[in-house]
Amino acid sequence: MRKRAGILLAMGIALILLYVLLDPTQVVVGRLMGDAFYDGRPARYWAAQLTGGPAEQADAREKLSNGQADAWPVLRDMSESTADAELQIVLLELIADCGAPTAEVESTLLAALQTDDPHVKGVALAAIPKAGVAPDVAVPAIVEFLPTENSVIASRALSEYKAAAAPALPDLLAVMQDESMDTEARWNAIRTIGKIGPAAISSLPQLIAALDDEEDTIREHSAEAIGDIGPTTAEQGVPALIPMLEDPATRVRRDAVRSLGYIGEPARVAIPQIKELLDDPEEIVRDAAQTALETIAPEKAAQLEAEAGSEAEPATQTP
Repeated sequence: MRKRAGILLAMGIALILLYVLLDPTQVVVGRLMGDAFYDGRPARYWAAQLTGGPAEQADAREKLSNGQADAWPVLRDMSESTADAELQIVLLELIADCGAPTAEVESTLLAALQTDDPHVKGVALAAIPKAGVAPDVAVPAIVEFLPTENSVIASRALSEYKAAAAPALPDLLAVMQDESMDTEARWNAIRTIGKIGPAAISSLPQLIAALDDEEDTIREHSAEAIGDIGPTTAEQGVPALIPMLEDPATRVRRDAVRSLGYIGEPARVAIPQIKELLDDPEEIVRDAAQTALETIAPEKAAQLEAEAGSEAEPATQTP
């Protein structure tokens, strides 16, 4: 009798263990292992869903995204425990948008920058400004990646901090001027200098010099950055931009005239050249010239519009 009872007990335990092991929700195991829970499910359940088939992944992402800060403990647990780069990337994207307390998210994102996978690092860099990490922490951390294969992502992340990214100017200028760097990395550094705004005025000589670069995209974004810095560039920037209105590259002409418009009234000296672009063969240039003229000299724009209207009127026939 005792032997039979022992067998039944063993079978019962085995069935319980089998249930625990095969339970797709993994609730029991999660409780035993101290997992964080969200929506009644442990972190290990959500990790399995996020690495499952397309339907499971999409459903899990949607539910965790909708959870906002409530999902943060589960996201943190998964991020700290996984060595799967693809899962880590998904988690970082969710963490950036979860709305959890910034100090907690900050440590997770900075830790992800120390991984060996460059893709994981890139996603972490892009997530830092989205998560609201303070510039005094974010800017020094992001700057470290400007000379790396993640240079473009680092520049884009810095641009989100605008004037607060001014401490990164020396490093951005170094990338901009390094011809051994990829052209995309260089022009993104230039673009970010412009997004810093008036605080980047010290970089004006380098931006003007870059207007002579052989790469169209370098000239284009240098012209753009001069305008983004604003009217304080007028004394040196306007004379440098005027010749760019004749550049063979369409986007260079467009950004040069657009920047003159951003500079505003101090760019009135360029009105004759801007008026010539109203007949440019490219529509984006003509549109930018019209907008710039309306900003710099609204009376001239109104006069040209009136003249165009009178020319379009049909001649009055004499009876």
